Amino acid sequence: MDPGTGVPTRNWPRPAFRRPSSRGGGLGRLVATLLTVPVALPLLYLVVLALRAGPARLWTGLVRAEAAPLLARVGLLAAGATLWALALGAPWAWLVARTDVPGRRFFRWLGPLPLAIPPYVGALAYIFLLAPRQLLHRALAAWSGGSVYDIPFPDLIYGPWGAAFVLGTFTAPYVFLNVHGALGRLDPALEDAARGLGHGPRAVFRRVTLPLLRPALTAGALLVFGYAWVDFGVVSLLRVRTFTTVVYTYLLAGLDLAAAAGLSLVLVLIVWATLGLQGRALGRARYTQRNGRESARAIVPLGRWRPLAFLYLGLVAGLTLILPLGVLVYQAAGIGSLGTLGAFLLNQAPHLWNSLRVAAAGSGLCLLLAAPVAWQAWRGQGGAVAGALLQAGYAIPGTVLGLSLIGLALALVPALYERPIPLLATAYAVLFAAPALQGVRAALAQVPPSMEEAVRALGRGPLVAAARVVAPLAWPGIASTWLLGFILALRELAATIVLRPAGFDTLPVRIWTYSTEVGLDPRAAVLALLLVALVGLPWLLLTVRRQGAMGL
Repeated sequence: MDPGTGVPTRNWPRPAFRRPSSRGGGLGRLVATLLTVPVALPLLYLVVLALRAGPARLWTGLVRAEAAPLLARVGLLAAGATLWALALGAPWAWLVARTDVPGRRFFRWLGPLPLAIPPYVGALAYIFLLAPRQLLHRALAAWSGGSVYDIPFPDLIYGPWGAAFVLGTFTAPYVFLNVHGALGRLDPALEDAARGLGHGPRAVFRRVTLPLLRPALTAGALLVFGYAWVDFGVVSLLRVRTFTTVVYTYLLAGLDLAAAAGLSLVLVLIVWATLGLQGRALGRARYTQRNGRESARAIVPLGRWRPLAFLYLGLVAGLTLILPLGVLVYQAAGIGSLGTLGAFLLNQAPHLWNSLRVAAAGSGLCLLLAAPVAWQAWRGQGGAVAGALLQAGYAIPGTVLGLSLIGLALALVPALYERPIPLLATAYAVLFAAPALQGVRAALAQVPPSMEEAVRALGRGPLVAAARVVAPLAWPGIASTWLLGFILALRELAATIVLRPAGFDTLPVRIWTYSTEVGLDPRAAVLALLLVALVGLPWLLLTVRRQGAMGL
């Protein structure tokens, strides 16, 4: 099962039949490598920008930006978000996969759905709930018979700890998916052997299950940790100074771009190191897989702990899905009558159209970059270097990518800066080519190589085999991959804010504007619900398809 798209994979055995010689293999590798240029150029530009400034100026800029305290602050923020995500996601996965908790199938189905809520939308919901003079404060004031100006209220949400809470809450499904997938791959015979030696449920969990889950826990934790470093929307809404907000401030104010480039490279290296550790953890997770035979999994009876476990799952579902959506609906009702709501939504139609067309273009470009690389790898003609370059783009923060693409556009093709769709589509392709590559690889894994080889043996070329055999068989997985890219591009905020020209807004940008420049506004809640609906429907389709493929 591919973790990015939920597409089931199968390692088809390759027959002894030798592939016909591919005269176009070298050309295919060249094309696949050239398609990674959009990812490599922004990184090279950042390096050139930093080197052009010289070591002394670069160091001065980093000191002026307080890089060392910034590093410590964001590290603590990321660590806090990671611990909170583990506390929510890991028990959630184990309870629904291995225990007799009531409603386990429903909560298992619910597990991935909070990913339909972008974290910055979740931050907006908790601001409406927990910020001073907002819902909770007003409720306490009404209960006590005073006003919000008379009743003291702690600042619960703004700051690093509030950001860690929000980031951990809305990235907990990543931990859930990793741990739940690992539990599905775990060979039940290992736990059966431990029970046969006289170990009780707690000892089996502590000595067998937990060590086998450690790679998946590590991989999920590192994914959350890396995401916290590159996030822009949550930390900007919750007023936390991080690398991404500093880079955006430098770009907006026209300050020292060399310092911004230096900070960007530091952030890219940190995220790359995190993803490298995650890759190693996922590689070590292979020993948890079953050897191909099915065996009944033992369900752990919770006994008197069943009500508490049910309450825990209800709390997690409430924090990650039910409460944020309820708060947004309540706040959106403050916009007024249905006529006012309809007029407002009608005025937002251009921004909705902007979101849909740039997301569609970006997702299509993701496939255009990823498909040739995945095709070359599937045919056994290499593609490892090109694949690594595409994976590297996933580690570039949106604000950093925006800074680099603006510099490249102004230096190479100035007219491109005034054309938002090509520039934004390029940014989305760089950011999300890695999930697209994983999705296309998973789709191609469903096609037995012998079918393509049979067509080649009849004298047909590789393109004919791809068009008539491989593409029709892999098409459902490729369509799901496009849909995943569309979802990711539709909710993207950081690169869009940096790259958009004046007058070109998307729904995420309008949400951010109504939440920061105008102040908390019911219009932000309305647009947040609209975005969740646009993201949530295709995400629900992907979730149902994934869980159906898993037989859940």
